[in-house]
Amino acid sequence: MKHLVAFSLKRRFMNKVTIILHVLIISLLFVGVFIDRILDLFINDQNEKIIVTYEEELHDLFYDYDDDFFIFQEGYDDDEINILYEDLWVLESRYSLDPLVSAKLKSSLNLIISEAWLNTMSDESAYTVLQNISPEITERTKLKDAVTQDKIKMSMFLITGIYFAMLSFSTMIANEVVYEKTSKVLEVVLTSVSTKTHYFSKMIVAWLTVMIQLMTVGLEIILVLALRNFYDEGSGFLNVLQKYQILEYEANSFKALVELLGINRKLISILCISLLFMIIGVVLVQMIMVTISSFINSVEESGVMQAPVYLVFLVIYYIALALNNPRKLNDGLGYYLSMCPIVSMLFMPMRLLLVKVSIYEIMMGLFLNLISLIILSYYGAKLYGIGILGGFSFTKKKKNKT
Repeated sequence: MKHLVAFSLKRRFMNKVTIILHVLIISLLFVGVFIDRILDLFINDQNEKIIVTYEEELHDLFYDYDDDFFIFQEGYDDDEINILYEDLWVLESRYSLDPLVSAKLKSSLNLIISEAWLNTMSDESAYTVLQNISPEITERTKLKDAVTQDKIKMSMFLITGIYFAMLSFSTMIANEVVYEKTSKVLEVVLTSVSTKTHYFSKMIVAWLTVMIQLMTVGLEIILVLALRNFYDEGSGFLNVLQKYQILEYEANSFKALVELLGINRKLISILCISLLFMIIGVVLVQMIMVTISSFINSVEESGVMQAPVYLVFLVIYYIALALNNPRKLNDGLGYYLSMCPIVSMLFMPMRLLLVKVSIYEIMMGLFLNLISLIILSYYGAKLYGIGILGGFSFTKKKKNKT
């Protein structure tokens, strides 16, 4: 088995396709992390403010107002955004406004009008109005050490990426089994090892492939972020994220972002437990896929088989998004799915991020997954041997006619 695993890993990673794939990943990471410099290169005015014109009657309202996104000018221009007052406020433009620009302009306009109205009042009256119209509201969470929304967003982004990456890796081994079977390579391999040994070697190769790919991509991400940190401490990249409201924290460097996020042991432990559930879930998926692939006799049949599997896991992902709130994950269907084998690799990480999960629930989920792993290992090896050696025979033997 040792030589078979070493040969499979060498064949999987020591090839041109893998090298091209990682070059492509690094290139995309560079494009993403240095997106601000790319925008400066191809869109020279991406940092320029948007010109907005207003009527002469509105001069006192806008003439000394300074905004981070807009330049307010008196007049009228068909090619720009125009503010008109016709018993109600109108934003007029030649083309439909970008939703983000429209939202920011409406927010600025509301602020300008409110400030102008408040300036006509005494300080005491203005304070009273503000307290009634826009009272100060503070959020308070009963759950101790609750994970903030920014942490949840970043963690879910990470979990989603790992989820789909692992699923893609799980089908690679199934395709390899089909290829070896259709090209008659298995006939040679099985002269030296048993079908059981071949089955478990495939499982080990699949698990090692996932771990090696995760570590490799992780190192590539760290490398690109380190280069960006050396360039300007991530300032330009973070400004773009804040500009398009992808990141809510106002940070000018990666170090400041880490401090604002307050990454602690709790979040790291949640991510580690989530990764454990995802790895076990993917191994279960790989066992099922490889066992089914052993009964497939052509590449065409393999494609037909894998399409429904991808569809099922896509449906599971959308169900997870629909149940992505504390109440449904703690009391409803999400609670039970978080401990079910396979689907728990998505639902348990979500529960860990949003609600307080007891150690007993985590242990129960791991126990059920491990029991499923043992059962699939035992019966999967038997079914794999049957499929590789010819499958079930449904034809009746013909009787010799005398």
